[in-house]
Amino acid sequence: MNPQARRNWLKMKTRQLIAECGGLEEAAAACKEECRPYSVQQLSRCQNPRAADMLPLDIQDCLEAYCGRPVISQALTVARPHTGTVGELRDESSEVTETAALLQRRIRESLANDGEIDPVEAAHLMDVVREGMGHLADVEASLKPLLKRGA
Repeated sequence: MNPQARRNWLKMKTRQLIAECGGLEEAAAACKEECRPYSVQQLSRCQNPRAADMLPLDIQDCLEAYCGRPVISQALTVARPHTGTVGELRDESSEVTETAALLQRRIRESLANDGEIDPVEAAHLMDVVREGMGHLADVEASLKPLLKRGA
């Protein structure tokens, strides 16, 4: 990934994190309450692809804790380069299994109250599906270097 694409990707993840926190106002309030003051304007610049500002790590950590989801941290972990070791393959395939189990659990929880899945529940389920698809892509990326070793 070229540097500009990586920066835009991080800006997109920052927008997702701020949205998970309830928007700019709520995210800024959470920063002030939980970490240190960080204004709506500062947060806005951090999610704007045309602005040079990037989200400071302490603010990222604060917002991920506030919303209860490691949006940026998890994305950075998923985007790491693959080395093609059998240990990496084992770990990546375990992530697939764990995410599939999480999806099953979330579906059961969504159906438990009324036997239906509303649009909000479906959106949360779709997040888990996308996460699982990412894990499958990681398995594939872990396998590719192993395939080349025997060629």
